[in-house]
Amino acid sequence: MPASHQVAPFTRRTNSGDISMKRVLGGMVMAAALSGSGFAADLGAHTYAKTPVIAATVNAWSGWYAGLNAGGVWGQADPGASVLNGPDGYFFAGNVPAVNAVAQNQSRLKPSGATIGGQVGYNWQFSNVVAGFETDVQYFRQSARTSSTGIYPFNAPDTFTFSSSVSTDWLWTFRPRIGVLLLPSFLLYATGGVAVSEMKANFAFDDTFETHAHESGAFSKTKAGWVVGAGGEYALHNGWSVKAEYLHLDFGSESITSNNLVFGGTSFPSTVFTHSVNLRSDIVRAGVNYHF
Repeated sequence: MPASHQVAPFTRRTNSGDISMKRVLGGMVMAAALSGSGFAADLGAHTYAKTPVIAATVNAWSGWYAGLNAGGVWGQADPGASVLNGPDGYFFAGNVPAVNAVAQNQSRLKPSGATIGGQVGYNWQFSNVVAGFETDVQYFRQSARTSSTGIYPFNAPDTFTFSSSVSTDWLWTFRPRIGVLLLPSFLLYATGGVAVSEMKANFAFDDTFETHAHESGAFSKTKAGWVVGAGGEYALHNGWSVKAEYLHLDFGSESITSNNLVFGGTSFPSTVFTHSVNLRSDIVRAGVNYHF
């Protein structure tokens, strides 16, 4: 009985022309075997070694690949602020501690959204270990808004509110990858590297005292951070593979300072606000690759 063997990953399908040629060659071999049977009978019995199992194609995962992916994104962002009230500032001195307490303990932002994009990478295969790198560019839309309100201790029942929002629109990563082949067709890998996105944030302060005081700040800044994750990739026929992966990203924090508080048409430049926010995101996505 011929020994069985496992089909290597990315194997191309056989066409009908190949099948016909194999049948012709098989017939020729059979005819030669029958015509030589008399000669074989004159020979003594021989012992034959077992036919070796055909190994999977070496370095089947090596080379360039490219593909598309899509998935969901969710994250966390912690807004904060502090107020420095100058000698001609807006706030009554007794209210400043309460204002800062709310400013520094605002409600957590929980941005979420969707991501879709493409990736390009290269693999080197060493036995059952596959190492390489991958870079991707994504539509990376997530956003959230929150607000926190307090009461002026010395001007109750008047209240004040801090509002914050954060969002992103795009993402670029560059990540080395390393993994092991649990099967010739299934790669389990870990990845990590640099992540870059444009973080946007808006902040505002308002109160209900008489004609309402108002202050605002905003920034839009390209932020570099780090990314780590893991995934699995399964090889199909004809050079294609499918994958699923999880990524965790951290873009750190960013801050902005403003002194544009206005109350009843009067500015208070000696009252200085410092707003800040950080951003961490998680991605779960699926994709498809073509291996060249």
